[in-house]
Amino acid sequence: FASIGVIALIIGFGAESLVADMVTGVFILFENQYNVGDIIEVEGFRGTVREIGIRTISLVDTGGNVKIINNADMKNVINRSNQRSVAVTEVGVSYATNLEELDKKLEGILADIKKKHEDIFIDRVECVGVEQLADSGVILKFIADVEEAKIFSGRRLLNKELKIHFDKENIEIPFPQVDVHTK
Repeated sequence: FASIGVIALIIGFGAESLVADMVTGVFILFENQYNVGDIIEVEGFRGTVREIGIRTISLVDTGGNVKIINNADMKNVINRSNQRSVAVTEVGVSYATNLEELDKKLEGILADIKKKHEDIFIDRVECVGVEQLADSGVILKFIADVEEAKIFSGRRLLNKELKIHFDKENIEIPFPQVDVHTK
C-alpha cells in the first residue's frame, strides 16, 4: 500500500501542471483575449499567435523563431493587435541647423512622407521635438502611427524617407566627430 501511495503521489504532482495548463487553456479559449493571428508579448517574447491549444500556445516572432508556452505560464500578456502602435525613430541634425526653419520644412516633409506611404502610416507622422543635445548633434524624435505588424518596417521606412528628404533639403545629419587640438 505504501508503494501505491508513493506512486499516486508522484502521478498527482506530475498531473498538477497538466491540469493547470488545461484549465487555463479553457479560460483562454472562452475569454477570447487573443486569437490566432494576433501579435502578443509574453515574458519579453513578441510574436504572432500561431496556434492556441488546450495545453500550450505557439508564438512565432518576425525571425521565424517559434516559442511554445504552457497555458499556465501565460501571465502578463500584452495583446498588441488591439490598438495602433507607434513607430519611433531618432535622427540627429547638426548644431548649426536653425531649428525654427527646420520646423517649417518638417511640416512639408512629414506630410509628403505620410501621403506617399498611406498604406503604412495610418494617422500621424510627426516630429515630437528635441530628444537630446548629443555630442555630435541635436537629436530629433519622430513618431508615426502604424499597425503593430508594420511597426519595424514603418520605423525603417521613416528613417529612409527622412534621410532622402534631408539630403534634398541640405539638412546635415552629423556623424561622430572628434576635434583635435595641438599646442
